Amino acid sequence: MQWIIRTVVLLLACIVLLALFGCTPVKPQPVIPQVVTQTVTKYVQVPSELIAPCPVEQPLSRTVAEAVRVARARKDALIQCNHQLDQIRSLGKSNP
Repeated sequence: MQWIIRTVVLLLACIVLLALFGCTPVKPQPVIPQVVTQTVTKYVQVPSELIAPCPVEQPLSRTVAEAVRVARARKDALIQCNHQLDQIRSLGKSNP
């Protein structure tokens, strides 16, 4: 009679163990990749016409008319140089 009880207990223990092995743990949540933004500095070649030296007008004589001519020529050269600098500054902004 005891062997029947032992057999039943052994069978119940086996059933319980098999039931425990059949239980699956909670599946881990999948890792969702994150978006990473990275700023990359890109150097651009400056066109040669933008880095050309600006002319410096020199007076040819010591007259008032020559001083006025030189002043106007230097002002025009300064305006041109500032325009070239603005174009150089805009190179990095125009290329995303």
